Amino acid sequence: MHSRPYKWALRNFIPYVRFTTYYTEMRGIKYHEGYKKLLPGDIIVTNDRKKLTSLLIPGEFSHAALCISKDQKWEVSEMTHTDYTKSAFFDICKESDRVVILRCDVWKKSYVLEVIKKCKGFVGAKYDQEFELGVEALYCSELVYMADFKKLLDVNLDDLAGLGRLYLSPDGLFKAKNVKIIWDSDKSNAKV
Repeated sequence: MHSRPYKWALRNFIPYVRFTTYYTEMRGIKYHEGYKKLLPGDIIVTNDRKKLTSLLIPGEFSHAALCISKDQKWEVSEMTHTDYTKSAFFDICKESDRVVILRCDVWKKSYVLEVIKKCKGFVGAKYDQEFELGVEALYCSELVYMADFKKLLDVNLDDLAGLGRLYLSPDGLFKAKNVKIIWDSDKSNAKV
């Protein structure tokens, strides 16, 4: 994880490898169905089954992000290979075959505003290529975890065995004991 070739591949190669040139399944009516349910403070976990990162990241999901508004200029904050990224929900969907919107049961409205403010405070953060917990650099699910500064999300930080350190994967957010599924594109009735 510390070698130059690894860091170069993680930033410049792996994120771009997709095993098809065709669109993902998240478009049209299905996208709009999810967008209607999305609220600021919602956690988004995704997967693109045809992308190399989905093969390399163990689990059902390979990416996580946080909805910070319903303003299409900056709706979602995420950590990508290009560091802290301001995105729209559409940006997340166009790169995903599956999108799940989660909501934390114990985040009250006032706390959601604080989580969003904290998340916005990470603007300029670098992507954590070594996947270590801490705010010096962040990876995708860690951004959500660190924005929850009171640590109210009931997550398991031991879900990447063998590294000898704590880690929170997108699956860890999905499996948090106090989140509920608001919308799952795989269970959508909308036709693509």
